[in-house]
Amino acid sequence: MAELSASILAADLLNLERDIGTAVRSGINWIHLDVMDGHFVPNLTMGIPFGDSIKKKFKVNVESHMMVDNPDMYLDRYCSFSKLVTIHYEAPVQTVRVLNEIESRGSMPGLSINPDTPVSTIESLLPSVRYVLVMTVVPGFSGQSLIEEAAQKIPLLAEYRKRKNLDFLIGVDGGIKKDNISRIAALGPDIIVSASAIFSGNIEENVKSLKSCMKENGNGQ
Repeated sequence: MAELSASILAADLLNLERDIGTAVRSGINWIHLDVMDGHFVPNLTMGIPFGDSIKKKFKVNVESHMMVDNPDMYLDRYCSFSKLVTIHYEAPVQTVRVLNEIESRGSMPGLSINPDTPVSTIESLLPSVRYVLVMTVVPGFSGQSLIEEAAQKIPLLAEYRKRKNLDFLIGVDGGIKKDNISRIAALGPDIIVSASAIFSGNIEENVKSLKSCMKENGNGQ
């Protein structure tokens, strides 16, 4: 049963408390915090103060998605409010070391892969992760169209997880909207991240509609 995670990159930043509150009251249990440094991706977004405030105000799980060159610089702070801290395979860091540091600080270590990164390149790292986030857009901006080929990594990861008897979760992020979430859910992810499809318009109605589409495949809650 997949869970729907709300990426606040598409929320109204001048009314962030209102929008997150509405999403949580609508049944959202995960808030996806996109952290961008202007180097790894060509954009700058929210960071530690936002995460601290969310943790204090809401009873919700936070995933910090670190689209940055140096995700290890502030791990103590990010792990303090994040159930899940996800770094990118493509980031120029010692990946296993950073994943182990995340877990040692009490958060679930996650690994994200860009659309052009094949699953085969991360197979040796999968025993060290609790979560794999499949990017179905090029990371850095909200509102892009989903890359269908990238989504096919989800069943590949599920098959590998079963064959190797591993227990990591599988997430998918990028371009997921009402018109495609049903077939994405059918691929078998554990967490589906959506941004503008949740926060554009009526948040409560959007969440209800997206979850209904997910359930059409028996893979939503």
